[in-house]
Amino acid sequence: THGVCHLLTNKIQNTKLGNKMPRRSKLPKIKKGMQSEQIAILYLIEKGFFVFKNLYGVGPADLIAINEKGTLEIYDVKSESYRKTWKPGTRICRQLTQEQKKLKMKFIFVDKDGGCRIAGR
Repeated sequence: THGVCHLLTNKIQNTKLGNKMPRRSKLPKIKKGMQSEQIAILYLIEKGFFVFKNLYGVGPADLIAINEKGTLEIYDVKSESYRKTWKPGTRICRQLTQEQKKLKMKFIFVDKDGGCRIAGR
C-alpha cells in the first residue's frame, strides 16, 4: 500500500543535493511538512482518490480527497514527531481542533520512512 510513497521517499533521500540530501528527520520543519504533504497526496492517489491541495496554506485543511463513488474526505497532514526532552522518543499526540471536528476531518500522519497512517474523528 505504500509502494509509490516509499519509492518517492527513497528517491528524495537518494537525490544528490551537494553531497547527499538529509534524511527526513533532519530536514528543516517547513521542508519536512512540504515533503509529507507530497507523500500523503501520492498515498491518497494510490487509494483511488482525486486529491486537491490547499494552495495558500491557510485554513484547517491541507488536502481534500474524493473517490470515484463521490466519497469526500478532508485531511490535515502531519509529520510524525517524537519528543526529545520529556519522555524522549514518545510520539507527540495531535488533536483535531473544534473546527476540524465540525468538518469531520482526519489526520494523515507521515512517518520518517514515508509511511502514511490515517487517524481522526
